[in-house]
Amino acid sequence: MTTRFPHLRAAIMQQPWAIMPERLEAIAEVIERRVEGIRLSPEEIAAIKGERRPNGVASYFDASTGHSVDAAAAPGGSSPAASVIAVISFFGIVAQHASQVDDISGPGGTSTERVANSYRAAKSDPSVKAIVINFDSPGGNVSGVQVLADEIFNGRGEKPVIAQVNSLCASAAYWVASSCDEIVMTPGAMAGSIGVYSLHQDVSKAVDAAGLKFTFISAGKYKVEGNAFEPLSDEASQAAQSNVDAFYNDFVSAVARGRGVSVGDVTGGFGEGRVVKDKQAVKAGMADRVDTLDGTIRRLSSAKKSASAKANALDLVDVQGQEHAACDDASADATSLEPEIAAEAEQDSAALLASESDAFRRRRHAHRLRSAQ
Repeated sequence: MTTRFPHLRAAIMQQPWAIMPERLEAIAEVIERRVEGIRLSPEEIAAIKGERRPNGVASYFDASTGHSVDAAAAPGGSSPAASVIAVISFFGIVAQHASQVDDISGPGGTSTERVANSYRAAKSDPSVKAIVINFDSPGGNVSGVQVLADEIFNGRGEKPVIAQVNSLCASAAYWVASSCDEIVMTPGAMAGSIGVYSLHQDVSKAVDAAGLKFTFISAGKYKVEGNAFEPLSDEASQAAQSNVDAFYNDFVSAVARGRGVSVGDVTGGFGEGRVVKDKQAVKAGMADRVDTLDGTIRRLSSAKKSASAKANALDLVDVQGQEHAACDDASADATSLEPEIAAEAEQDSAALLASESDAFRRRRHAHRLRSAQ
């Protein structure tokens, strides 16, 4: 591990992170190279971090066919009401602001700010029927994550919001995903890593060996506590632990709220820092089903078709009733059928609503059944 810029690495590591540790090392490596004057290309940064492209902006799929549509059919275009499904990518290392993503992660990182803007636009646009957030992220900095998770949770009931784990949803990413109506695991996907940490790096012996001495001139009792040039004191360690605990408590509380379980179920169960695979995640109550992104879009699309088919059946009865108004018998037959078809359509619409908007209650019931076994 390089110590050419120990103060820089310490400044990075000591921030509270909800991220897989090996990815934080990758961030530190990219930044240290930049300070050394080595400017990595987007492709080289992506190779270090295993990531792909900038994201946080929604793509759109036709809600009738499930096929991708261009920007003209997206919000702001001429699409009819509830005609598209918005898919927002949530890839790579998480930071709050778009500029931070570009500086720290390069292409492939996720800005909670950018995701929030895309989510708000999709939620407020009448052409968007449902929102899918497509996750492939190891997590990242905690800043901005709680605000985004709270906004998604508080928007429940307005439109279905599905978290698609495709194929990693760890730490800060899972914090956000747990606030969605439903979590779907792509086969082979991994989710979890619920936890927060920071790291103190003591480079004092390396500095001594190099014949260097650093002296801080500071004001404020705790201004330079936890610096990398001296061993970590008990008091500084306790302060850092308290800070990490506070973020962890916020994290597990959000997960418990979103998944419809108690905080104790999280801290004593799936919230201890491990990631688990698709079916195990569903069994543990961390997710709701296993399916691909295409399958999720098809499911949303077929639900749209089912509701439309019943509406068309009602329209047909109305037309037939008007055409045969002069015939008392035919009118009576049509009139007698209308309540039956209307009732059937209402039942199907209620079932669809329960499937998409009441996932919270279904998860809670499933969890209680698992706990009773």
